Amino acid sequence: MDVYIDIETIPAQSGLHSYEYYLEAEKQSFKAPSSLTKAKACADLGLTGDDAKFTGKDAAIELWEVKFAEVKAPEVAEDKWRKTSFDGGAGELISIAWAVEDGEIIGVSRELGGSEKLMLASFFDLLSNELGRIKPFFIGQYIGGFDLKFLFHRAVILGVEPPFDLPFDGRHNKDYYCTQAAWAGYGGRMSQDNLCKALGIEGKPDDIDGSQVWDFVKTGNVKRVAEYNKDDVNKVRQIHKRLTFKGNK
Repeated sequence: MDVYIDIETIPAQSGLHSYEYYLEAEKQSFKAPSSLTKAKACADLGLTGDDAKFTGKDAAIELWEVKFAEVKAPEVAEDKWRKTSFDGGAGELISIAWAVEDGEIIGVSRELGGSEKLMLASFFDLLSNELGRIKPFFIGQYIGGFDLKFLFHRAVILGVEPPFDLPFDGRHNKDYYCTQAAWAGYGGRMSQDNLCKALGIEGKPDDIDGSQVWDFVKTGNVKRVAEYNKDDVNKVRQIHKRLTFKGNK
């Protein structure tokens, strides 16, 4: 049976991929950008006149790195840490939404600090009960490269055995259906928002997108993330129907 699916993820909250880990690593190995000039380094350090003139470039950059490690490291660390939300070996699930065929869109989510393992197990149980003995045929945007892969990696790490295959290493239109591949071809790129616009389907909401999920979660607004997650499933279903000539023209 066709199962439309979408997940929302957040950066790692503990362990070797936590923000604290990246912050300490950046402080220890903080380097000036390759584009930093002696003049800019001296200006940032407040060196002028003879102080700047008789300070070599290497020395100026070394002084810059020492001074700005504490200031710049948090920004660099956060940028790297946020990217763990794209890696199932590090990031975490915060919301999962799905719909079987034309059925109701269902979702499970958790508050920050809530059990990711229980949420994932709940998803597996609910979908398995809904399908019975029928195998799911998953449909989503970039589903093999992200959603199914992330779900499989989290299942392995959390020790939650899926009751059905999560064939992320399969092929589009055989093991799963990827709306991006269906539109752009193998290796092609097309965001869901742009695909919606091309097909005349309402695009992303104004107040939230994937890059803002963590910002909503950390302020306690998981409800909005769960709504956004379900809305993405609705859009995937509409896109799939158009791409397979089952939707309205």
